[in-house]
Amino acid sequence: MNGVKSPRLKGDIWATVSALATGGGFTVAKTLLLTLPPIVFNAYMFLFGSVIILIDAGFNRKLKETLFIPPAQIGFFAIVAIFFSAATYCLFTALSFSEPATVSFLSRLELVSTIILAAIFLKERLQKSEVFGLIIVVAGIFVMRYNASIELSRTVTLVTLGSLFFGTAEVLTKWKIDWINHRSYIFYRGIFMSGIFIIAGIITSKLVFITDIRLLGLLALTAFLLPYMGRTGYLKAMKYINISRSSIIVQSQPFFAAIVALAILNSFPSIKEIFGGLLIVGGVILMKVLEKKATTATR
Repeated sequence: MNGVKSPRLKGDIWATVSALATGGGFTVAKTLLLTLPPIVFNAYMFLFGSVIILIDAGFNRKLKETLFIPPAQIGFFAIVAIFFSAATYCLFTALSFSEPATVSFLSRLELVSTIILAAIFLKERLQKSEVFGLIIVVAGIFVMRYNASIELSRTVTLVTLGSLFFGTAEVLTKWKIDWINHRSYIFYRGIFMSGIFIIAGIITSKLVFITDIRLLGLLALTAFLLPYMGRTGYLKAMKYINISRSSIIVQSQPFFAAIVALAILNSFPSIKEIFGGLLIVGGVILMKVLEKKATTATR
């Protein structure tokens, strides 16, 4: 009996680790964005993220297969990095003037965008459960936008736009998923994204050379929590539990973001933001729960 439960427990733990790492990472990122422009923050974070994945590859004796991949794959990762760069710029710009939990709630729109774009471009069938969940998500966005402050209105707009870029990148990734080594993907995507933000920083005269050890340490911590641990926890979770279960657990990310932000920054979203966020998370979870039931029923 214990043997049966063990893999499921491991999967639940890794999915929770992913949610906790990402939620905590949002709060650490918020503290950095009080000092650094989003362009500079992204340039350093993704550079550190690439270094971390190289360390991981070396530790697991996967360095050669991580670095030496076909030129066509490198070119593909460069294209994907453009869309991810646009997505993260929108996301972290919104985070620079909003609560971590609020942005984390809204970031759940990434899954919705991916589902819709996959239906359009990959011809994946849109399930009734997904349509129903989408209606609830839209209701959550309406609650957040209704009579909102300028800052909250900008946050909703930026994260929604960012989710479309993110969804496009995810659809491209899903299209070539069997062709991708996940370490190579994370490494080269990070290198290209860092390069894009460095160029953007030079063009806009915002790029600075950071020498403050505290800032560099926080940037390294953010890179460990967001691009590395958040993704690694999710991938490991899927080894032990199905993608629907892991996706549902990962939706707890905004609540971890709220708790960590309250503890570290002594900040918390408004009641309206919480209610709208709960609708968004609830709609996403409903998509996954009903999708799983529909799949089971057709077997």
